[in-house]
Amino acid sequence: MSLGLLIPAFLQLVAFIVVGYFTGSLLRANRTGRDIEGFSWPERILLIVPGFVAFAVVLMIANIVTIGFVFGTPGIVPLAAIAVVVFGWRRERGIPEIPWLLVAGAVLVLGLIYVLPVILNGTGVRTGDPPWHLGWTQQLLHGLPVPVGPAPEIARNSYPWGLHGMLATLTRLVPGSDPLTGFEALHVITVLGLPLSGACLARRLDPRAGWLGAAATGLIGGFGWLSSESAAFITTPSEFRYGADLVVASPNSVYGMLPPALPREIGLILLGAAACASVFAIRRGDRRIAVLAGVAGGLAGLVNLPMLIGALVWLGAATLGAPAGSRRRLGIAMLVPALVVMLPWAGKVVVNYVRFGGFLSTSPSLGLEWPLRTALWSWGILLFLSVLGVVLAVVLRPSGGRSMLALLGGSILLLGLAIARGAEDWDIWGNATLFHQGRIWPPLHLLGAAFGGYGLTLLFVWLRERIRGAAVVVVAAIVAFGAISPIVAARGFSRILKEDSAGFVYGSPDYGDGSFVRRAASHLGPDDVVQVIAEGESAERQLAFSLFSFSGVRLAGYDDPRLDGNDLRIRYADLAREYDERTANEDFEVDLAVVLIEEATGEPLETGTFAGREWALVRR
Repeated sequence: MSLGLLIPAFLQLVAFIVVGYFTGSLLRANRTGRDIEGFSWPERILLIVPGFVAFAVVLMIANIVTIGFVFGTPGIVPLAAIAVVVFGWRRERGIPEIPWLLVAGAVLVLGLIYVLPVILNGTGVRTGDPPWHLGWTQQLLHGLPVPVGPAPEIARNSYPWGLHGMLATLTRLVPGSDPLTGFEALHVITVLGLPLSGACLARRLDPRAGWLGAAATGLIGGFGWLSSESAAFITTPSEFRYGADLVVASPNSVYGMLPPALPREIGLILLGAAACASVFAIRRGDRRIAVLAGVAGGLAGLVNLPMLIGALVWLGAATLGAPAGSRRRLGIAMLVPALVVMLPWAGKVVVNYVRFGGFLSTSPSLGLEWPLRTALWSWGILLFLSVLGVVLAVVLRPSGGRSMLALLGGSILLLGLAIARGAEDWDIWGNATLFHQGRIWPPLHLLGAAFGGYGLTLLFVWLRERIRGAAVVVVAAIVAFGAISPIVAARGFSRILKEDSAGFVYGSPDYGDGSFVRRAASHLGPDDVVQVIAEGESAERQLAFSLFSFSGVRLAGYDDPRLDGNDLRIRYADLAREYDERTANEDFEVDLAVVLIEEATGEPLETGTFAGREWALVRR
């Protein structure tokens, strides 16, 4: 990774932590500034993530109200951040006592496995979904109220904009950075946040279980390394070689900690925070903490819509652990805020859904769904630890056990629905991914890791009381055994990055500083329509979408060979039909074109190389 990418990403990471911490302190404090009783340092640090997301969402709402002024004007976001930090600092009641040496060791281990390959070999952003998120974020930075996509004239927002608000906020907080570096910062947040979520959930079962809950979440993979002859990581699930292990989008979310950071992983951290707060609220009967849980659940939905389904199920299930007299009160206090937080996005989308004939499915193909046995086997030794933890929670009845078991029951119910959806091929309002197994397994794995950490902790305590010295050796050996597959995957991933293969192309010269894509994008914005004209060139589609990713420009004449029409994946049925008709009639007015250099006429705005060919950006 070049210094030009590393330094802005590091500064964005620092900005995320600082702003998130002080916004989180406002979320967790009452009117007198006192903290939630029982929130120790892991819970306070975990609230950094919902804190920053809440900050970005408030800015996003302000951006909508001001018709794009907040993100379209460079100085607004830093001023808002300064105000939050100053106000939060004045209310803060001291920095929590943190075991810094242990934390530093954990960060070092996670960093060596999941972050170092990116630093040594380039960028962790790949093709697939990230180019869409980059382009949507650029549209916010260019002054649009909401991201609408690359279709000219008729595009409307349909995708939750939580992630785009986060990336736009990070970009504005660090002058000279861009959404691409924001993805790198969010990857580090994912690497640190997911184990912390597992730790906080494990602590709801036993306050001593945090460290092993984090280890179970972030270090224990499957048994795929027993079959692999060398370092291996499969970036296309359909090409799996070790079952559901050592593969992207595995039911074992430990592999989701490899880059890029996707809305699913960020939403999972928020979902973990919501679950943690919900168990706190049930245990203490505290309506204020219940509201915090609902807000975190709603934020999860704004980042990744399927996580809202998980949040509503989890929050509703958690109330089963409350005394009968307070279930309704606490349930309303959690569920209503979750829906209210979603309203600024969902309200307009529902109106457009009715107005424009509903949704169309826009995925060229759904991701692979694993047989249940294969999926569970990808958990490796964690499967046995999770079963142990569940059994112990049933037998010993820890204080948060009833609510945690209810969360597990809710996740199993969702998994059953996902399996049924796959078997019956339900479309679900044009959004089959809503109950796709790939969206259901991550929350279930997070809970499994929490129970696994709890079971491993009690095993450690049992051994320590009987065989002095054996406890550390046995538990360390279990974690080390589980960590072999993630280490093997990280080494395989390093090779992929080094080769700029499997879609990890953003570290190549085609996308570096001064590249044709970046120079051409500097002339473009969402008010422009550009067409890449190079019949027969395989790079035509990639170049066109790259221009959208780096500028938010609208695209004309774009052709995706994987789709039969609706090439720019417009979700609303009536608008998709209108787009296809107007594209067939060449009815969209084109402002600029990108052509092969030998076909350029007039004075080009920019010329340069992409995919080994010389191109020119010209006005039409």
